[in-house]
Amino acid sequence: DDELLYLVEDRLSVLQGDYEVVDRVPGRDLVGLRYRGPFDEFSAQQGVEHRVIEWDDVSETEGTGIVHIAPGAGREDFALGKKFDLATIAPLDELGDFADGFDWLTGMSVYDVNDSIYGSLREKGVLYHLEDYSHRYPVCWRCDSELVFRLVDEWFISMDELRHMIADVTRNIRWIPEFGLQRELDWLHNMDDWMISKKRYWGLALPIYKCEGCGGFEIMGSEQELKERAVEGWEEFEGHSPHRPWIDAVRITCPQCGATVSRIRDVGNPWLDAGIVSFSTLKYRHDRDYWSEWFPADWISESFPGQFRNWFYSLLTMSTVLANSEPGRAVFSYALMRDEKGEEMHKSKGNAIWFEDAADRMGVDAMRWVFARHTPEDNLNFGYGTADEARRQFIIPLWNVYSFFVTYANIDRYDPATPAPPHEARSELDRWILSELDSLVMEVTEGLENYAPQTASRAAERFVEYLSNWYVRRSRRRFWKSGVVGEGADEDKLSAYATLYECLVTLTKLLAPFMPFVTEIMHQNLARSVDEGSESVHLESYPEADGSRVDRALSEATRLAMRISSLGRAARSKAGIKVRQPLEEAVVSVPTDAERRYVPDIEEQLKDELNVKRIREASETGAVIRFEVRLNLPILGPKYAAKVGEIGKALASANASDVGRAVQSGTPVELAGVSVLPDELLITQTPVEG
Repeated sequence: DDELLYLVEDRLSVLQGDYEVVDRVPGRDLVGLRYRGPFDEFSAQQGVEHRVIEWDDVSETEGTGIVHIAPGAGREDFALGKKFDLATIAPLDELGDFADGFDWLTGMSVYDVNDSIYGSLREKGVLYHLEDYSHRYPVCWRCDSELVFRLVDEWFISMDELRHMIADVTRNIRWIPEFGLQRELDWLHNMDDWMISKKRYWGLALPIYKCEGCGGFEIMGSEQELKERAVEGWEEFEGHSPHRPWIDAVRITCPQCGATVSRIRDVGNPWLDAGIVSFSTLKYRHDRDYWSEWFPADWISESFPGQFRNWFYSLLTMSTVLANSEPGRAVFSYALMRDEKGEEMHKSKGNAIWFEDAADRMGVDAMRWVFARHTPEDNLNFGYGTADEARRQFIIPLWNVYSFFVTYANIDRYDPATPAPPHEARSELDRWILSELDSLVMEVTEGLENYAPQTASRAAERFVEYLSNWYVRRSRRRFWKSGVVGEGADEDKLSAYATLYECLVTLTKLLAPFMPFVTEIMHQNLARSVDEGSESVHLESYPEADGSRVDRALSEATRLAMRISSLGRAARSKAGIKVRQPLEEAVVSVPTDAERRYVPDIEEQLKDELNVKRIREASETGAVIRFEVRLNLPILGPKYAAKVGEIGKALASANASDVGRAVQSGTPVELAGVSVLPDELLITQTPVEG
C-alpha cells in the first residue's frame, strides 16, 4: 500500500500480502538517520531525538532487524544510552506505576498496560504485526512475580583505588578449597563500584545527609557526631535504635549553604552490616586492645556460591580499609545442598526437608556424618536415603562392634581396670589394630586442624571397617574362650578385651565432634561405668598419639593380607567354589617388590582366610594373567602414518606379557625403531585357564 519498510533480509517472511523489494542497502547506511518515535506525543518525550545507532546484539531471527531501545527500561539499553549519549527517561515509580509525563499511561501499573499500548499503536497506524516469541525473563525468587527494570539513583563506593589493596590482603588468606583465592581475585579484578544503597523502608540507615539546594553531602561518622551536628529532631530520636523512622527525624545544617538537611531516604545494602562484623562486634571503637586480641579471626565459613561477591568481599573491603589486614586467616567455603536427585530444594516444589523432620527421622548424628564426610567443593545431594547410607555404612558397623564388646564383656565380667599385658607381649593382630588406631588419631587430628573434615571422617570409616571386618572377625575365638577375665585370666583373651576396649574408648573421644550423641552413649557405658569422674566424652581430653606404636611394615603387610583375601574370595565366588571347601593352593601375584616381601609374613593369615593348604607367589604376572596388546590406531595412525604397519608386525612378534607389564608401569615400548607410548597401546587382560 505504498508504505516503505526497512527490515533485515532474513525477515522478509513476516511480510503479509504482496510486496516488492525496492532496494538492498547495508545496515551501516542507516546509521545516523533520524526517525519519529511511536509515542512522541507524551510530554516526557518532548525534545528527545531518535536516531539509528549500531549494535552487535540485534537479532536476525526476531522482529525486523531494527530494535527500538529505551535507556530507562533495560540494562543493555542503559549501557547503549551511556555510550551514545542518548536521552534516558525513567518511566516507573517505586510501585511500578507510570510516572508523570506519560499522559494516559500515568498512574497505570506496568503489568496492566500491554493491551492498551497495542491499541494505541494500531490507532496511530504504526503497528504492522504482533508476534509471539519465547525468551528468558526474570522473576522474583520469593513470589514468582515478573520483574521489571527501573532506573533509580543509588549510592556507590568507588572501588578503583581499593581493588588492588584488597587483592593484596586476599592473598594473605588460606582459602579452602584453594580455588577460592582465584575466584575472589577474579571478582576484585572485574567488579564495578560497590552499590551500597537500597530502596527499602527497614534496614541500615545510611548516615548520608544530602543538601537538595547546593547538592553537597555529609557523612556522619558516629552517633556522637550526629548529636553535635543536629539542629532538629534529636530529642525525638534519642533512646531509639538508629533505624527508620526515628533516625529520619534528625536534621543538620549544610556547611556549604546553611540549609537544613535531612538524611537520604535510602537504607544500606545488608552486606555493609555483614562486612563490618569484625569491628562492630569486637569493640573496635571503644576498646581497641580488646579488638586486637580477637582480630583477625582464625577461620570464617560460608557457602561459596555468591559469597565471593557478597560476604567475603564485604569483609575484605572493611578490613582492608580499616586495618589493612585480612578479616580471617582461613576461609572455608562449600557448595550447595540439593535434594537426592540433585535438584534445588524449594518449599513450593515439596522437596525441602525441614531440620526438625530430618532430626526425627534420620537422627542428627547421621545428618552430621553426611555433612562431615562430604567433599565441600561439590554439591551435596541430601535426603533420607543419603542418611540411611551413612548409617548403614558407618554408624551401624561401629555400633555392632560396640555391642559385640559389651555383650561378651558382661558375660566374662571383664573389668577394664585389670592390668593388660604389655604392648610387646600382645598378639600381632592386637599390635596391628593399635598401630592403625594411633595412625587414625594422627590422621583425624591433622584433618581437623587443616579444615578437612572429609579426610578425617573417611579415615575413621576405613578404621571401623578394619576393626569390624578383620580385627573382631579374626579375634572371635579369643573372646569365646572360657573363663572370667580378671587376675590370672588367659593372657591372649585379656589382650583381646583390653585392645578392643582401648579402640572403642579412643573412637568415642575422636568422633565426639562429629557424632556427639552416639559417642556420648557409648562413652557413658564404656568409661563412666569404670570411672565416675569421667562425666562426659565432651569433657575428656582429645586423643593424642605419640607414634611409638605405629608399625608401618605391620600395617602394610596386614592391609595386603586383607586385599589378597578379598580378591581370593572374589575368585572363589566367580568359580562357584564356596570358602568352606578346602583347596590345594592359592596363586598370588603381587605387583611390587615392596609388597612381595610381605607375602611370607601373611601366609598363615591367607591360608586361614581362603581355606587353602598352600600359598604360592607367582614369580611373573604372566603366570596367572594373559595379555592381549593392540595398537591404539586413532592415536598411532595420524602420528606414524605408513610406519603403522611395521609397528603392528613388531608388536605381533613381541612378548605380550613383557609389553603389557611395561605399559602398566607407564614405560614406553620400542617397536620397529619407534618408542611407542603407553597410551598408544590397548591392553586386555584375561586370567589363565584354571
